[in-house]
Amino acid sequence: MAADSRSLALLGPQHERPNLREVLDGMGAAGPYVLVSAGWQERESETGRLDAHLGEPARSLDLWPRCEAAFEADSDLRHMMFGRHDRMKELSTLYRVRLAAELAAARELMGRTRPDQADPLVGPSLDLACGALRDLDDLHCSRVGEINEEVFGEAAGRESLRAGRAEIAEVLDGAGTLLVAGGHVGILYNRMRLFGVRDALPASTPVVGWSAGAMVLTDRILLFHDSPPQGPGDAEFLGPGLGLAPGVVVLPHASRRLDLDDRGRVALLARRLAPELVVALDDGDRLEAGADGWSGEGARRLTPAGAVVAELMEVGA
Repeated sequence: MAADSRSLALLGPQHERPNLREVLDGMGAAGPYVLVSAGWQERESETGRLDAHLGEPARSLDLWPRCEAAFEADSDLRHMMFGRHDRMKELSTLYRVRLAAELAAARELMGRTRPDQADPLVGPSLDLACGALRDLDDLHCSRVGEINEEVFGEAAGRESLRAGRAEIAEVLDGAGTLLVAGGHVGILYNRMRLFGVRDALPASTPVVGWSAGAMVLTDRILLFHDSPPQGPGDAEFLGPGLGLAPGVVVLPHASRRLDLDDRGRVALLARRLAPELVVALDDGDRLEAGADGWSGEGARRLTPAGAVVAELMEVGA
């Protein structure tokens, strides 16, 4: 469920099978369209393909150049944000030390049972292992959240950001719909927090995010890839998201980044993230929040039994 009364949709990647225009029409969402595309970094201004798909231009908030200009004018702000980056890297290193050990234990136990059957012998130990993973993830996200509140809270009062934050708030106040594009999810989150996008967004403004833009709208941002170029990957939390779409973890590019045919891996990820809804979002998929929960087309739920199913709600829920 969305935290506010707004219309909200989370979409898969838009490069191969764009469905943004169709989703906006189905939601009844209208312009002016305001765009956050800071995840594209230096390419933030390259909106021609998106504008053509929409049939009209979207107004970019230009968070990337605004941030670069603020860093140029305010060396203390730059130092503050790079200091945060260093602290985040150290926290991630510490997190991974325990994560590797906890995942190794959970995988060993999962390999001794079948995820789709109750196992009175192995099951209790596996439950404890998944609980330990949840506790570790919660602790890491909490520690990252504390750093975020400290640093972004202090940055909000900087004179170098004042005019930009005020202009962004004015643009958002007149927005018909906010669009959040993909790209680098960490930079996307950082720039949106730095310029107060979440705080300035009216509660009734529809929001549509795709790919990393969908990830950043959730409670917590999960980084995942079963087979990254550098070797076997462990899914790990980057930290808190913006919280516009609570209770759901979205996995864009899931079919390319995850082995969804491996029931043990799917089951372990779903159990680790429970009770959150874990949803694969591939090209052309959509997930929409409504009064009765989540609905969608193409989006699939990862289950504790290791299945990947179209039903987004539990049977009988």
